[in-house]
Amino acid sequence: MYQVLARKYRPRNFIELVGQNHVSRALTSALERGRLHHAYLFTGTRGVGKTTIARILAKCLNCETGVTSTPCEVCATCKAVNEGRFIDLIEIDAASRTKVEDTRELLDNVPYAPTQGRFKVYLIDEVHMLSTHSFNALLKTLEEPPEHVKFLFATTDPQKLPITVISRCLQFTLRPLAVDEITEHLTHILQKEEIQAEQDAIWQIAESAQGSLRDALSLTDQAIAYGQGAIQHQDVKEMLGLIDRTIIYDLVLAIHQNQKQRVSELLMQFRQQALDVSLVLDQLISTLHELALLQYLPDLSLKYSAEINKKIMQLSQLISAQDLQLYYQVACKGRADLQLAVTQEQGFEMCVLRLLAFRPLQPNEVLVSAPQQVQQQAPQITAQAPVQNAQLHVDEYQAPVAEIQSQLSTQIQEPSSDDFLDEPMLEVTEPNSTANSDQIVFDPASEDALFDLDESNDDVNVVADNADQEDASSDDFLFDEIAPLNDAVEAETIKPQDGIVVAVQEDDLFLSQEQMPIESVSKVAAVKVVDEPVLELEQPSLEEKRVAVETVSAQNSGLMPQDILRLTPQQLEGDWTVDKWEYWFRNSTLTPAVQELAQQGVMTGQIDGESLFHIPPQYEQLLNQLQHTLEQALKNEWPNTHFQVKYAEVEAITPYSMQNQRKEKAYARASELLHAEAAVKDILQNFDAEIQNIQLK
Repeated sequence: MYQVLARKYRPRNFIELVGQNHVSRALTSALERGRLHHAYLFTGTRGVGKTTIARILAKCLNCETGVTSTPCEVCATCKAVNEGRFIDLIEIDAASRTKVEDTRELLDNVPYAPTQGRFKVYLIDEVHMLSTHSFNALLKTLEEPPEHVKFLFATTDPQKLPITVISRCLQFTLRPLAVDEITEHLTHILQKEEIQAEQDAIWQIAESAQGSLRDALSLTDQAIAYGQGAIQHQDVKEMLGLIDRTIIYDLVLAIHQNQKQRVSELLMQFRQQALDVSLVLDQLISTLHELALLQYLPDLSLKYSAEINKKIMQLSQLISAQDLQLYYQVACKGRADLQLAVTQEQGFEMCVLRLLAFRPLQPNEVLVSAPQQVQQQAPQITAQAPVQNAQLHVDEYQAPVAEIQSQLSTQIQEPSSDDFLDEPMLEVTEPNSTANSDQIVFDPASEDALFDLDESNDDVNVVADNADQEDASSDDFLFDEIAPLNDAVEAETIKPQDGIVVAVQEDDLFLSQEQMPIESVSKVAAVKVVDEPVLELEQPSLEEKRVAVETVSAQNSGLMPQDILRLTPQQLEGDWTVDKWEYWFRNSTLTPAVQELAQQGVMTGQIDGESLFHIPPQYEQLLNQLQHTLEQALKNEWPNTHFQVKYAEVEAITPYSMQNQRKEKAYARASELLHAEAAVKDILQNFDAEIQNIQLK
């Protein structure tokens, strides 16, 4: 009679046991040294070996050769245990014997000596199904059983066991088996059975088993029957209702490259094949996880075919890490919302469309607005500035104002391709005119062409004074611009080669550079570049700015703001000075909280010797908590340091005040540079405007 693989190849000793090395090692050592407990609890998911290990242990305890970790398999006891007819191995299904009367009947036989073996072994499977009264009746006997009795418990749900039962047992938690372990074991069995099987099919069965070896063997039996004596990869996919992994890779690639037609074809293919979309979404999430993992572990072993492995590696290199994190988050959210949708198909398709809609802007793409009707009472300015190099300094902008003014007209002429790439174009549009969509071309090789759109009020606004802001509607335009100054200063100016993103009012579309028509010129609502500042300074008054500019102009002529903010390198030896102290702790590995505290005081004394830290008394409580960290950092740098603290008002200048002075000088220098820029001067004069919200990095 045919015997299923799960029963035919059940391990009969600890050597044949697949996985669970931590359990077999502990039990083998206990058997060899004779340190045997009276109660064992085996927990874990289905099909990982709980009952199998319990039977092996019972055989080891009663083998006629003696208590051993390697039973002989030939004696009458070993054969009886293997065949399930050993009298002194009492196997009880707790799910069918939950009443306290059943437990009392069991306990009545405990005092009697074993009939055939050395120990009477009670194997209670699914022990968590016993009632509360049954557990209470078992407690006393479980704590102090006769010497010839051993209790072996197995359960898939240990949380339901009373803590009083768990504390009386040695608990072993069996882990789910790895895919590699199951694959190797299945390959070995199929070779013994002389059954042809594709490696991809075996791997797919092992993955679908989800850590259960019994499930894997059952699926293998099913696959053999389905494939008429052979296991083929395509047959396994059809049997399990799985989808081809290459379709998922194609979907991810189409979403990332904004191939809307390809995404539509794949969604139609999912509909036609009537696939379980929840499984498709699970596979999509697993693929995104796999791609993200490969970016940090490129040597990760892949168990697919060579063709699929190559596609995975290429895809992991094509998509950036932050994009993968975004896709993964959106997909996980879509999976959680799947049950809230009217149908699962609708929830899945909306998740895919959401991935497509919120995909990050690529370096060779630009936001494009749909045609819209614009009503504006005051003239508006349209900037069209194709970018060839996103990192351009302010002093490289040499377009004279006369040339700009010559291009101001009610109807702009269609530019040639050369003109379009060289000069900025400005257009004044009459009220109630129709605005067409606009494209701004980016350099595909430049990563600096990526910017986030920010509608906050922190951007620099240049507003004409004659614009009636009270009467302006929500459609009125502000001409907002920010130009990075040597990657350090953000202010309002137009530069032909800065990355400029068009903020539109209608739904935006993502177009690649090859898809963009360049013969049209837009009427733009707002043009701005947003780069989050690291350091924001409070806006001083006009008088303060004027004084600061005059003061710093002579001192810092030729310096850039970032040069003023940069600390002067110090030779950290000899006596402590405020410059050495600030240079050390700002370049150390101290936490921001400790550095914030360190800048409020001054260090005196010897470096790598007696050091005294002066700090105002109001910081005493805070320093008491962080003093050890500061002292340890000093001793790690200089082992001979003797650190002491003095709480008193600090008369000398502190790093905190020095930093504020540098900020003021840098701000003044930035303001000076901006006001000296020709393009900025022209804008300020022509529009009677002023510069606001200068931000420093």
